[in-house]
Amino acid sequence: MDKKYLIMADDFTGSTDTGVQLAKRGIPVQVRLHDEDGSHSSLVVDTESRNLSPKDARDKISRAVLQTDMKEFDYTIKKVDSTLRGNISDELNELNRLYDSDILVFAPSLPSIGRQVRNSILTINGINGLNTQFAKDPVKPLTEDNIFNILKKAFPGENVNSISLDEIRNGKVHITPQTKFYAADSMNDLDLQLLVQSVLKTNLKVLWVGSSGIMDAILSIENPIVPALAIVGSVSEVTAKQVEFAKENNVKIISIPIYDVYKDESYYDYVDEAVNAMRSGQDVIVTSSATVNRKELKYTQDKLKADGLSMDEIGLIVQSILGGLGRRIIKKIRPSGLFITGGDTAKGFFDVIKANGVDIITEIATGTPMMKIKGGEYNDLKVITKAGAFGNDDLISFSFKKLKESNK
Repeated sequence: MDKKYLIMADDFTGSTDTGVQLAKRGIPVQVRLHDEDGSHSSLVVDTESRNLSPKDARDKISRAVLQTDMKEFDYTIKKVDSTLRGNISDELNELNRLYDSDILVFAPSLPSIGRQVRNSILTINGINGLNTQFAKDPVKPLTEDNIFNILKKAFPGENVNSISLDEIRNGKVHITPQTKFYAADSMNDLDLQLLVQSVLKTNLKVLWVGSSGIMDAILSIENPIVPALAIVGSVSEVTAKQVEFAKENNVKIISIPIYDVYKDESYYDYVDEAVNAMRSGQDVIVTSSATVNRKELKYTQDKLKADGLSMDEIGLIVQSILGGLGRRIIKKIRPSGLFITGGDTAKGFFDVIKANGVDIITEIATGTPMMKIKGGEYNDLKVITKAGAFGNDDLISFSFKKLKESNK
């Protein structure tokens, strides 16, 4: 039976950006704006309490709980603002009083837009929260960027523990019977997923507290999606940053030494490496070693030139190797979609798979179309392409998410 999720959010946009994590995985979900009874598959309750007084916010939480059969749901998530604005301490205190959980885990990071927590301090694009514009909000400013302190304020006199990055990444998250309240670090999406995995192993009843990031992490475990694949032929610095950003968010990078593959006439070890990573649930980027190490570019060119090849021929070799790798990987495991950067690389791949053409679906970002392959070996496979030297650092990671959403 599918799991059912209850999300309690303090404003409408928070309700929808968390609820959409369910919808994009094909899980029916409704946002409730007013008091009502009734059964739901999964439900987001919008209390509209962020800008109220602490007392009124408590009353809103209390009424929402009384209107909801919380036993109906497998997961309960208290959605808070990723910049920690609102009546967080008061709402958590009231919800904890009414909800009979074993532990409360507070992990508000939303790494995909630069909201991270290290040593319990929220940073926004690398700046401590209290030093950002969110601390100057005229209605409900950020007043505390230390999530450990927020929990201490919410539950005075209670034991509160912090969960560090090292504990999360080394699989040593320690939940004790003496402590119910935990403030958790996380710097990337993988940290959140590892945190969720560790906590779920305890089989305790959890009140999860966080942004849409914690919802996505829970769903990544409960409702996994087939990974996506990227073929990256561009060697621009912009693309290198995009690849590095993806690597920091648990994407497997397979760096291909073009000259060695050309001389050995074999790339099957790299195919197996990619397939194994995808079968374990990781998105994969296949790229030339020159993308991740600029020194490799000159080395590869010099070696191939010494073999009597022109620059045009070298370009065709790179396209052929990356395109062939992509084709072999997809033959063994069909991804949720494919991202290709570099126009020549894209055309080379389409030629390798004998595609007749593509149908344009939409533009996911400026200059970044999503399309569907028509004909050839991989008919109807969704593909996102972009030219090399433009786009934000998160563009490949964002494209992977869009490819996976589009399958639902």
